[in-house]
Amino acid sequence: MKRREFIADALSIGVAGTALRLEAAVPPSGLDHVNIRVPDVRRSTDFYIRLFGMQVARAPNAKAQTANPASPSGELWFIRLGESFLAISPTGTQVKPGVDHFSFAIAGFNGERVKSQLAGLNQQWPDSSSNNLWLRDPAGHVIQLNAALDSSRVPGAGVGAVLVEPDGGTKREPAFQAVQLSQLTLSVPNLEPSAEYYRKLLGEMAEMREKGRFRVGKSEFVLVTASGGESFRVGIVGFDSSAVTTKLKTLGVNSTVAPDKSAVSFRDPDGITVEIGA
Repeated sequence: MKRREFIADALSIGVAGTALRLEAAVPPSGLDHVNIRVPDVRRSTDFYIRLFGMQVARAPNAKAQTANPASPSGELWFIRLGESFLAISPTGTQVKPGVDHFSFAIAGFNGERVKSQLAGLNQQWPDSSSNNLWLRDPAGHVIQLNAALDSSRVPGAGVGAVLVEPDGGTKREPAFQAVQLSQLTLSVPNLEPSAEYYRKLLGEMAEMREKGRFRVGKSEFVLVTASGGESFRVGIVGFDSSAVTTKLKTLGVNSTVAPDKSAVSFRDPDGITVEIGA
């Protein structure tokens, strides 16, 4: 028996007869996508196309499509980020720009089986398609569970999105070649209730040394209590903080380099914090 397996078995026995839950409800393979809501979908889409838009898609039926079952309907756009993608949807009235929802990719996803594993995790809209399951964490963040993005499929294909080619048949040349969503950071009012929720969903073994920081496949999922701490990070090929800063400046985007030079951060046209890193 391997040492890691021995420790896990020992802990599962519990202390003073109390079993510790180490198994994840649904062990994810990664961050599938982040959906941001913005007041002007076309403006936001154009901005992100300049940065990462090698493959772009749009859901054609704007009157029928919603980002999540409770979101306003409207035009939905999708930009592939390597193994992940960015979805862009309208805010509706009196809703601030920000993360509408995010999705954990589940390897071998089976909706009915996964649904049965989510007892006590605040499932939302149980009558929605079994291809997509929805949860709401203690801080109110909406979580989607589905199969990982298939590299052969168009981003957003599940809602009927089709590829949008550039005008005049020209080739898109985005500033950066995205690899994946490498980090998602969410702000919560109280760390422990949210951290405990994600321990149950992702498994205690997914939590890293820092409380509220979880390993999700190749990516990190981070909870912070700082106001305005919400952000997502896009990993790119050949990341170099100086080169990224220079490229963003040519695009008219002011940015800040992290003290350890692991990422470059900036705000998009709607004030959403974005990071570029490895």
